[in-house]
This record gives sequence, C-alpha cells and structure tokens, in this order.
Amino acid sequence: MKILSTLFISCLLFFTASSQPLKFISDYSLGLPQQQMAQNIQAIHSLHIGGLYQLPGQLKSLSVGLELGGGIYAYEKIDQTFTFDANTSTVVPVNYSSNVLNINLQTRYQFLDEKRSMIVPYVNAKAGLYKFFSNITIEDPDDPDGCHPLDKKSLIKDKTLYWGAGAGFQINPSIFSKHKKDGPVMIDISINTIRGGELDYINTKHLKDEQDMSPAGGKPLMMKFINVGTQDIHEHMVAQVYTSTLRILEVRAGVIVRMGKL
Repeated sequence: MKILSTLFISCLLFFTASSQPLKFISDYSLGLPQQQMAQNIQAIHSLHIGGLYQLPGQLKSLSVGLELGGGIYAYEKIDQTFTFDANTSTVVPVNYSSNVLNINLQTRYQFLDEKRSMIVPYVNAKAGLYKFFSNITIEDPDDPDGCHPLDKKSLIKDKTLYWGAGAGFQINPSIFSKHKKDGPVMIDISINTIRGGELDYINTKHLKDEQDMSPAGGKPLMMKFINVGTQDIHEHMVAQVYTSTLRILEVRAGVIVRMGKL
C-alpha cells in the first residue's frame, strides 16, 4: 500500500506538471456490500480523491488517472459479557472500528464534448488494491474480582486485488441557472460494480455477547484475559471472522475541478 501511495503522489505531480488538462476528482461513495458480504457488514462510507489526465488529439475523449480512497463500515461500542466459570462473569466494554482503504488506476471515456454539453455521459474501468482492517479495543472492566483483558487491542487486516467498472454523468452546475457557462467545476455522479478476490474481515452486522455468538460460517477471533482472583489466563471470543469474495456496488457523488484549458 505504501508503494502504491507513493506511485499515486508521483503520478499526480507528473500530471500537474504536464501541459495537458488535468481533472481533480473528489467524491463521497456509498458502498453496498453484495452476496455473502451483505450478510456480514454494513454499508461502506468512503471519501475518494484522485486525478484524471486527458489524452491529447484524437484521444481527447479518453482520460487515465489514479484514485485513493478510505472509508468506514463499522464503529460501535458494545458491552460484552464474558463468563469465566459457572459463578464468575464480567461485563467489559468492547470498541469495534472497521475501515477500508483502496487505491486504483483507472480510465474514463466520455461520449460528448464537455465544452459543448451540459451533461456528459461516460463509462469507466479501474483496477487496484482493496484493504479491509479492523481494530478491536477492550476496556478495563469496573470489576476488581472479574476478568481483565491482557490483549487490549487486536488488529485484523487483509487485502485483495480488484477491478471495477461503471457509468456516470458529468453535469455542468450552470444547467440549473438561467445563465449557462462553461466553468471549471462539474458535478460527478456514477454507479460502479467492484469485484475482487477473497478477504478476511470481522462480522460487524450482528455483534453479540460471546455466549450468543454462533460459530457456524465464521471463525472465532480470540483475545486473552486474566482472572484477577485466580491469576488464570484464558481466552474469550470477541468477534467472528468471515471470508468472502469482494463484492460491492458503489453509488458516488462528488465534484470534478478542471485545471488547464481543454
């Protein structure tokens, strides 16, 4: 991911220095998990930034560029009841934070000349790296005789290569006013499908107490605790880990800022 981030910044600097028009992109994305992933996690809320470099001459309808995005699909605090034996149980606050990062190379083809059209339809394709990671932080319980966490924090992460394709519209905002003009800022709306390989991630859609978690379909994520009275070290399940292929439907809305003359 660090190598790709360095490549992203280097390419943006190169595009900015070029005499060809550059478009700066910023948008919000609502990622709707599909298939098995939809059963285990909530919608992904992400922000993206990137740049598109318009090819010269006869290829001016085609742009290539880079994009970097980050988002979140869970941020919850749940009081978990951990049972040590038949007579001992402890209520412990557990914080769950699950996030995503992605970086891609992409290309976009416009069907109309944006200098002459208020609405410009386009199709795009992209390929890159998608990363899921979760932090699980266990707080100290207010129970001097109960179980206390030895592992305060657990990190589970995984990544996969992915590709995506979609379609959208660039809209000149002056279409909503009486005075039509060709300005540098455009509204950008698109829908994309994302497909990738398998990922491990925690189930954040149905977080429950340890005794209510069903192991069917998922692998237990264990963390170590110590019983203060007996000094016995043991483990409790704090989440379930699922493996699914990456399947997301993205709905995006943002802005494009043109830098340089077309």
